[in-house]
Amino acid sequence: MIPKRIFRAHLLEAARIIGREGVPKLRKSTRYDVLVSGKKYPPKYLIAVASKLATGKMISSQDYNGGAESNSFLRIRGFTITDKYGKIITTP
Repeated sequence: MIPKRIFRAHLLEAARIIGREGVPKLRKSTRYDVLVSGKKYPPKYLIAVASKLATGKMISSQDYNGGAESNSFLRIRGFTITDKYGKIITTP
């Protein structure tokens, strides 16, 4: 389950960190991207980094689902989700 204490500010800071440090090879997304300031990020990794900022612990990718769960969480916080072809995803 994704911690409810992750707010938009945590996600934006996580995007800055990922922008500087890059995405580990095993954390790249396979189906979706989240857009932050015009750049694409893997949704589950963005949430994981944000969880460390919000709670002090990086959530394991095994603790929550990609796709509907992650995408819905991010959309509620004002982010745009796209598929790998750039099509905006509006449903879970």
